[in-house]
Amino acid sequence: MQKTVLTKAVAVALATLGAGAAFAQSSLTIYGNIDVAVDNTHKGQGNVSGTLFAASTALSKSTTLTRVTSSLSSVNALGFKGTEDLGGGYKAGFILEGQFQVDTGAQSGQDGRMWGRQAYVGLTTPVGEVRIGRQYAPMFYSFAFATVEALGGADLQGTGVALNNLQVRQDNQISYWLKAGDLTAALSYSPQAGVDSKVSSARASAGTLTTTSGQVIGGASAGTEATGAGGRGQTFGLFVNYAVSPELSVNGSYHGNKFGDAQLQTSTGTLLFNLDKYAAYSLAAKYTVPGMGTQLSGIYHNGKFSMDAGNDVKVNTLAFGVKHPIDKFSVGAQVAYSEFANFSKGKDTGIMLIGDYNFSKRTKVYLRAGFVKDDRGNVALTDNAALNAGGLGIAGGPGPLLTSLGSLETPLFSGGGANFDATTRMFAIGIRHQF
Repeated sequence: MQKTVLTKAVAVALATLGAGAAFAQSSLTIYGNIDVAVDNTHKGQGNVSGTLFAASTALSKSTTLTRVTSSLSSVNALGFKGTEDLGGGYKAGFILEGQFQVDTGAQSGQDGRMWGRQAYVGLTTPVGEVRIGRQYAPMFYSFAFATVEALGGADLQGTGVALNNLQVRQDNQISYWLKAGDLTAALSYSPQAGVDSKVSSARASAGTLTTTSGQVIGGASAGTEATGAGGRGQTFGLFVNYAVSPELSVNGSYHGNKFGDAQLQTSTGTLLFNLDKYAAYSLAAKYTVPGMGTQLSGIYHNGKFSMDAGNDVKVNTLAFGVKHPIDKFSVGAQVAYSEFANFSKGKDTGIMLIGDYNFSKRTKVYLRAGFVKDDRGNVALTDNAALNAGGLGIAGGPGPLLTSLGSLETPLFSGGGANFDATTRMFAIGIRHQF
């Protein structure tokens, strides 16, 4: 079965583990992934009546878009990895990894950072490895190890459980990695992972990094080491994976970050809440059926945003995936359900069908077809009136709402997005090549 780019990326990121390995000389590896598709996305007529988004027709009208899009089944990347054996069980290494758009050739994601995916240097010792720089969050590996896909825009099981950009990547991270037999573990800390004093989905004009309305969480200039009030931007992470057998692995992770009373605002500058902190954990497992190659996996994720005045917004997410190889073909499906356990009680339900044809271990063509249905929940927020932003109605499931408020950088389906209280359908045919 073809190794996915996600598996390859994780393998590269973990390659410096295993302190007993020795290399005769320094080495440099260039690796990457190119994924491009033609997709058709239809967003149904949304319902934003009674909410703070009512004046924005872009969030409510029915639209159909056909486009050439990047990173749909797996995210495009270009990376450089270097290692040097220092002897005695010590090894130095680094990774620089960026992201780009195939349709335009431009940089993409991470607010235009050149090496926005990863940029760190590491030192492996006989008792583990220390890495310093911009890195994936430990919780990212929980999603990566468990999904049957590759964390692209159509991966409901992987990307669909992320509620906060800092669960994916972090600035200024210091991490410790341990590989001991069947156990892989990581512990991380960042003094400022990327939280501005104002959090908003507002985007700056070309060439600038900030706006008066604030930045998305993880914005390019939000990660300065001046943490500000309440330890703003301080972030902690933990990841543990155990290979029970060659067929079964289980993992768990924790993520926590401080907002330090950062102001959550709309893109026009309307103050909604003061953010205090965020905490989340995940549990996941993946099983490959012996003799068949069928992959089965499941992920449970729980996240909680703590607001001012002791208010909390809680989100539960459950996702399952299956993928089965048939000669050069692979077929499968993913199902994801995410809900606000309180707050608006909005929810999102999604299904994605998977079809791949593997020309080789590096090149495949693929089909993706699926939908996400958003239920906007209770606009009046009668179960928690204190979170009603001074009478402004807030509604929607976790995906569309958190994206519109700046918690997530990239909307559903590689930027296709979704309307509140509507069904979004997507069909795509694409090609992926790894090198």
